[in-house]
Amino acid sequence: MKARLLLVVAASFLLSAGTVHAQKRPAAKPAEKAAEKPAEAPASSGLPRQIGAHEGWIAVDAGTGPNRVCYLVGRPSKSESKPANAKRGEISLSVAHYPGANRTNELTWVAGYPLRDDGPMVIEVGKVKVPMSNLSQPNSEKAWTRDEPGNRQAVDAMRQAAAGATAIVKGTSGRGTQTTDTFTLNGFAKALADIDKACGVKR
Repeated sequence: MKARLLLVVAASFLLSAGTVHAQKRPAAKPAEKAAEKPAEAPASSGLPRQIGAHEGWIAVDAGTGPNRVCYLVGRPSKSESKPANAKRGEISLSVAHYPGANRTNELTWVAGYPLRDDGPMVIEVGKVKVPMSNLSQPNSEKAWTRDEPGNRQAVDAMRQAAAGATAIVKGTSGRGTQTTDTFTLNGFAKALADIDKACGVKR
């Protein structure tokens, strides 16, 4: 069941990222219906193809030419909110490469609710803390690191994390709900290696 949910999240990521290569950041979109799991299609077809699954992290290869995207996605092992029991949709953390746009390591947090415009958000991996932002997109449920150096810093910290380490994302909803999502990083480095290889990213 957990693997199926991850595949749904991965497919949903692809739907929301379909035109991301054409701009610096994707525009906010209304909630979309859950998609079917990515098809196990040949890479040349352009359809989403799962290329790895490592301890809760799914790696996917999709698209062709300038629309090529390789990404990994995972769900939190724990979510906390103040006030407690806040209603949220799908929650995920992803890293994507867009070789056609010469963009790599793009880190995205999907919070599952509209985020406070420019509200305080951060991803923490051990002692590394990188600010995140919804980049002033009203009603957006997504947040990103603010620039390429931030992407690289956060992704490198996640990749180099010791066994059992976690990434913690903290944010605030438009209604003031404070949220802490914890993502276990076991398997992250292997999933990252899968998408690096698929999209030719060197480290």
